[in-house]
Amino acid sequence: MRSILALLLVVLIIFSSCGPRPQYKTREGKKKMKHYNSIQYNRP
Repeated sequence: MRSILALLLVVLIIFSSCGPRPQYKTREGKKKMKHYNSIQYNRP
């Protein structure tokens, strides 16, 4: 019983780590964030 629960927990951790990345962590998201921050805070 314990080994089944441990295996299930490991499988859930692996599948959750393989999900899509948030946009602010991608290269394109970082470019957009830099652009919007420059507009919002009047930075060149």
